[in-house]
Amino acid sequence: MREAERRHSLFGALPSGAAAFTLLLMACGGGGGGSATPLPPATYTVAYDGNANTGGTPPVDSNTYQQGATVTVLGNTGSLVKTGDRFSGWNTVAGGSGTMYTQGQTFAMGTANVTLFAQWTSNGGSGFAVTYDANGATGGSVPVDSNRYGTGQAITVAANSGGLTCPGYAFAGWQTKADGSGMTYAPGGTCTMGSANTTLYALWAGGYAYTVNHNEGAEGAIAQFAIGPNGALSPLSTPMVAAGGKDTWWVAVDPSSKYLYATNPAANNQQGTLTQFTIDPTKGSLSPMSPLTVPFPTGWNSAPSRGVSHPTGPWFYLINTQPGTGGAVSQFTLGATGELMSPSLLMVGPTPGQAYPNGIAIDPTGQYAYVAGRYPGGAIFQYTVNQTTGALQPNPSGSNNVVATPPFTSLGTAQPYDIKILKIPSGEYAYVSNYDDGTLWEFSINPATGTLSLLGTILVAPDTVCTCEAGGNNIAAEDIALHPSGKYAYVTFSCCSSPQSVAQFTINQTDGTLTPMTPPTVRSSGSAASIAVEASGKYAYVTSGDTGFANSTIAQYTIDQGTGALTLMANPTVETGGIGPSGIVTVGK
Repeated sequence: MREAERRHSLFGALPSGAAAFTLLLMACGGGGGGSATPLPPATYTVAYDGNANTGGTPPVDSNTYQQGATVTVLGNTGSLVKTGDRFSGWNTVAGGSGTMYTQGQTFAMGTANVTLFAQWTSNGGSGFAVTYDANGATGGSVPVDSNRYGTGQAITVAANSGGLTCPGYAFAGWQTKADGSGMTYAPGGTCTMGSANTTLYALWAGGYAYTVNHNEGAEGAIAQFAIGPNGALSPLSTPMVAAGGKDTWWVAVDPSSKYLYATNPAANNQQGTLTQFTIDPTKGSLSPMSPLTVPFPTGWNSAPSRGVSHPTGPWFYLINTQPGTGGAVSQFTLGATGELMSPSLLMVGPTPGQAYPNGIAIDPTGQYAYVAGRYPGGAIFQYTVNQTTGALQPNPSGSNNVVATPPFTSLGTAQPYDIKILKIPSGEYAYVSNYDDGTLWEFSINPATGTLSLLGTILVAPDTVCTCEAGGNNIAAEDIALHPSGKYAYVTFSCCSSPQSVAQFTINQTDGTLTPMTPPTVRSSGSAASIAVEASGKYAYVTSGDTGFANSTIAQYTIDQGTGALTLMANPTVETGGIGPSGIVTVGK
């Protein structure tokens, strides 16, 4: 019997299509008492095509979709461009005769894979242009972008391919505003086209500034800025880096300006940390060292605060401020690449650990060190520095090395806060701020022994009355900065009832005494925490500190080179991007 006839005799006339498939399943055990195994549902993909683009890459959708699933259309995330045209969306047909979609629109997946083709519209005068501006450069040429872009389209920022130069300044990227108050983009980064032509201005850095944000006891952050030719601060293309610890308050750099150190006292009396970074010599950006955190010896109950580098030797000194247990100075040795090593501990105070030190300074010769202690009663502790080991030794030897506390103007307890040392041709002088009654203490330094002698006291803000608490004038003198010329001094102060927050003085070049300028105080962006004077002496910067955390800013000043007086810049403040900016430092490029 022929094979076809045999099959017909066994099954009868074979049905076709779905019926035949069902019958076959039954013959193979798929019918009767058993159950059929369902096939997995079919899935489909969405691909994107550049459609003759001349640059960039199409986006990639790695998802798979079942029939009826919702697909969200992607944007031009790969910065597709086509010379002479602008991107206008996606279409299901390359020639544009299909269904048109733009970013964020949705459609239901059908029963086949989908390809969406980029659509290009002839510029013909439409679309928006990107122009690059040399912004004061004296050499080289700006890059040229001949493309035009639609609103929302990604732009790849050009490199400084024409070799723009500005004597005395480093190229730090491109800015959306000529004065540097906008957003900064690094070459190769991306920005988004708005609804008008865009100009990107060369950003020139004559130095860099760094300020720490304590973020209300949470993880701290360091804001980093370029200092422009007009002194204004502009955020770097990476405007913020993690500080590596909690409740970050102070920041310091080594004398070479290659390394930066941040202190993190931590919140709720936890163990504090000290973190360390390298400073990029050409870009100013910070990079964490390895290790990031400097280890403290076991058993140290440390609340690290201010730190200072020795001016000539490889040593770094850090104050531990925890009352009762952390009244100490930690000494570290700087390694070949700036890492802090070999810590040792020096307790501070007549009763070790009771001084609550808050300020530390080393004289420019590197021979003497001074620590300002807030409790008990307030005192200045003086030391000689071993020029071989860097160790601090009480001065004079064998004494408790405490300088007699000067008289106060109102309240009965002194709280020395910050200390700075000045060396000018007539001698060396020390200035100490008093947090309790708003005075500055003036000292002369014996060049042979390093011991301090009180010259006098002076009110920080003679034109300000602050009586927000019982007991008299409640001005708190805080951070001190000295002008590089040695002619002027500036002190931040806080007062709940006054917007003025920086005091300014001239320094007598014969005896080192201070005289208030006219006016004696200037306004800031709120109350003031820390002040830094830029190396050229033309600009100063003041952080807003704890003030109403919504006001997390840096106030920017120009300095009159004839009088030393501060004047807020036309753009008076810059945002730090964090909460509670406190310590601030500047470095040259």
